[in-house]
Amino acid sequence: MNLTAQPWFPWVVGVIVGLPVAVLLLSELHLRLTRRGNALAGPVNRLRIWLLPLAGLYIVLTQVGERSSENNGVRVVATLVGVLAVMVALGGLNAVLFGNASDGTWRDRLPSIFVDLARLILVVTGAAIVASYVWGLNVGGLWATLGVGSIVIGLALQNAIGSVVSGLLLLFEQPFRIGDTLDVGGVTGKVVEMNWRSTHLDIGSGVQVIPNATLAGASFSNFSRPTPAHDLVLTTSFSKSDSPHDVTTTLLAVASGLPSLRPGATPTVKLVGDGAYATTIPLVSAGQASTAQSLFLTWLWYSSRRHELSLDGESFVQHPREVVVGALEKVRPTLDLTEEDIEAMALVCEVETYGSGEVMLREGRVPERFAFIVSGSVRLSAATDDAASLDVADLEVGDVVCSDALLRQRATMSSRALTNVDVLQVPLDAVDRLVASKPIVARTLNNLVAVRERQRREAFESVNTGDSLAVVVAPATRAGTDRASA
Repeated sequence: MNLTAQPWFPWVVGVIVGLPVAVLLLSELHLRLTRRGNALAGPVNRLRIWLLPLAGLYIVLTQVGERSSENNGVRVVATLVGVLAVMVALGGLNAVLFGNASDGTWRDRLPSIFVDLARLILVVTGAAIVASYVWGLNVGGLWATLGVGSIVIGLALQNAIGSVVSGLLLLFEQPFRIGDTLDVGGVTGKVVEMNWRSTHLDIGSGVQVIPNATLAGASFSNFSRPTPAHDLVLTTSFSKSDSPHDVTTTLLAVASGLPSLRPGATPTVKLVGDGAYATTIPLVSAGQASTAQSLFLTWLWYSSRRHELSLDGESFVQHPREVVVGALEKVRPTLDLTEEDIEAMALVCEVETYGSGEVMLREGRVPERFAFIVSGSVRLSAATDDAASLDVADLEVGDVVCSDALLRQRATMSSRALTNVDVLQVPLDAVDRLVASKPIVARTLNNLVAVRERQRREAFESVNTGDSLAVVVAPATRAGTDRASA
């Protein structure tokens, strides 16, 4: 009997020799893929452990054992082979297409539901093929039923499905992400959630829910692309009689003091005509636009009155003389004022108001007047070598904001209003006359300068020595003033 002439002989040789060799090669391939962290390691492992042995068993049953394909045992094995073949194919496609997808590519942006739908279609197709060829079932009627049912469901839920499809397309295209700031039909907010049906915007006063179908069918602005940096443009109106130079200087000063200003950027002002000025404020991100706009307009209201400008056509109104006299009464001990002095100085002094957070005097500027605090509180800070701000002292009612004015020197510290602050502005020549006629005033003001310089020096020494209390703001002391008055 010639065994090689038997029809099952090649299949036996293939199973006995080819199967172990294939398993050995796949084991080596799986080991290398695992070491490299390749996503194909999983499908190769399933092919090695499950699919090849079952395929070998199916060959033995049908070719060597000559079992009929209609045998239930053979059909079960064939079904398992088909299921495993679909699993290995899906795993391989997923690993090749999406296993090592780079950021920003279409494979990275593709929503997972598209992958899940593709898997479902392939699984259903594979199941239909197995049912048809292995079990002899007629699946034609099933496909027709599914087709008609899909049409009916699609027509009944076309609006809901439209939003879902729009959401999926937005997820795929990704014109915005969580955290981006959008302007949709005049509504500006930060994206806090995005799902298949709608996008949620935090607009400050609540959450605006916008259907994805609306976003897909309309235009919107993404202030966070291509970079988060954003330029806020605000238009303000002044009286035509106001000097453009004064208005521009005031707008630039207010905009430059905003805490959300983009580092290294400078605000700009442009006269657009008819008393209107456009101020461009460079911000770190568009999410700060609402806060920056509110703060800018608040500070501008105070600044325009200090500089006698007519914001929005409103005429400037000075504080009445009684307010100035009351302010002079509060600084009477410091300047050793008599009733005659108060009456004379009330004619040349002014009371000005600063908004909370507003910069009153910048470090490096030469003060043009003495400023005494009438109400509110002020914080002094100095710039460190790394451009950070070091808090030095808090000033209260009666303290001098710009003690460097006596020597006509550049300010060594910046001052910022902690609350709404009223200050009494005293011209330098008026102070000079007091100093010339009253030596005690000179000693008092000199002591104030010395106290401020000592506080500044101690603050820097605390930082340099690593003192944990260095960040604590020291209260402004008036010991020097009290000693001088005594």
